[in-house]
Amino acid sequence: MNNKTLALKYRPHFFNEVVGQEFCVQSLSNSIKLNKIHNAYLFSGTRGVGKTTIARIFAKSLLCKEGISETPCGKCDSCLEIDNNNNLDLIEIDAASRTKVEDTRTLMENVQYAPTSSRFKIYLIDEVHMLSIKSFNALLKTIEEPPEHVKFLLATTDPDKLPETVISRCLHFKLESISISSLSNHITNILSKENISSDNDVPELIANSARGSARDSMSILEQCISYGNGELKKAQLIDLLGVIDNSIVDDITLNLINNSIQNIKEILNNSKISNYTKLLDLLIERVFQVSLSRKLNNNEYNLPLEFLDDNVPIQDLQLWYSILLQAKEQIHFAVSKSDHLLMILLRISLFTEYKNNNNISKSVNMKKSNSDLKKKDEGIILNSSKNTRVELSKWKLSIDKFKLQGLMLDLANNAILDLREDATVLLVDKAKENTYPKKCITDFSILICSEYKTDHVLSIEYVEDINSLYKQSIKENINSKNEMYESIKDNENLKEIENIFDAKIDKDNISKL
Repeated sequence: MNNKTLALKYRPHFFNEVVGQEFCVQSLSNSIKLNKIHNAYLFSGTRGVGKTTIARIFAKSLLCKEGISETPCGKCDSCLEIDNNNNLDLIEIDAASRTKVEDTRTLMENVQYAPTSSRFKIYLIDEVHMLSIKSFNALLKTIEEPPEHVKFLLATTDPDKLPETVISRCLHFKLESISISSLSNHITNILSKENISSDNDVPELIANSARGSARDSMSILEQCISYGNGELKKAQLIDLLGVIDNSIVDDITLNLINNSIQNIKEILNNSKISNYTKLLDLLIERVFQVSLSRKLNNNEYNLPLEFLDDNVPIQDLQLWYSILLQAKEQIHFAVSKSDHLLMILLRISLFTEYKNNNNISKSVNMKKSNSDLKKKDEGIILNSSKNTRVELSKWKLSIDKFKLQGLMLDLANNAILDLREDATVLLVDKAKENTYPKKCITDFSILICSEYKTDHVLSIEYVEDINSLYKQSIKENINSKNEMYESIKDNENLKEIENIFDAKIDKDNISKL
């Protein structure tokens, strides 16, 4: 009876068995063919993507008794020993448990000795980023100029923690997360070899849950086999894996478009959702797909046809996207993640409701004539082709009402709102370009749209010579100083002081006591 886990049982032993790392495998195979073997190799990537597995296969290729080859025989003593983790010339080190510099120095002292029975002595250091700085310093010179019989294979999930001096001395292979399709095919092959029946969608379901990790996919698959008693049914696995069905995402999106918050509340209450962060990710992805499909006038993502109607302007979808992204950042601080999500969807719904009501109230058509222009005092506001900037006095009242602080206050003081017929534009001083972070601008935009009840999504323009509150305050300050200077410049006492000390009044530093 074979009690090995699936991850060990189906662990690749040759390059052609590696899943989803074609670039790395091809590069290593070619270097072996051309006999261009480097002193040190660094494999980095998230967990379960094949770092240590590829390093072992590469070591097997170098140590095979049949000769150095990208296709080791797999039958000689050296190959079999590597497969069984007992080859004396492949020294595997877990850096997480040997972080001290003394351990590294002891290791380096043994480097000079020849291999036991192979052509190379290979050091495979896993999670190498866990070594201390002193350990790296002890390792550095040996990695750069090792004896001819020594090769280093380093693996890490966090290459940013490695000193640049170490990385620069290695050939660095950055292993990407494995694609859903590659993992799905791999799972299908294993199910076939294990003679386990499954629904057609099950491999892709497991691959999605594995998030690009081959090892995780094997662990999840083993769990699913146990749960399903050797038979994999999609309906059962959805509950086990906490997978959010696309129909739930589509229903929420459709009800957002139709502004039916009550239906959304019922969907959330009736569905067995445990991972609300994942649901937010799916909603963000769906809003992106709807926006792109509407803009490109196609249905590349096979969306329901209701999503492609013009019920919600594409500009509003951009705001939805921003609100959902902010919600994802904030969800970790929420006491109840479900309530947080519902509140975010309510915010989007209220925005849509306001837009619809405002569009109805503004659907007034009037003839353009000279007589109409004279009715302005009767409360009839006509469309104008000219841009209309908000008066500074009104703008200041709005800013005071918002009670802004920090960067948002600085943005308000260096900007003015332009309510145009076809757009709503925040004109910002050109000197302040690249000053304000995206979140600051987004939050301020929501406040402005709410205060001025504009139909248009707020856009930003950076312009020269803007008459902002900040520049107005500078002008008022200068005028005040000029007035004070004029009021005192002819004072006899001051003139006497000027004559005695040969001094002049510094107009720029005049202030009221």
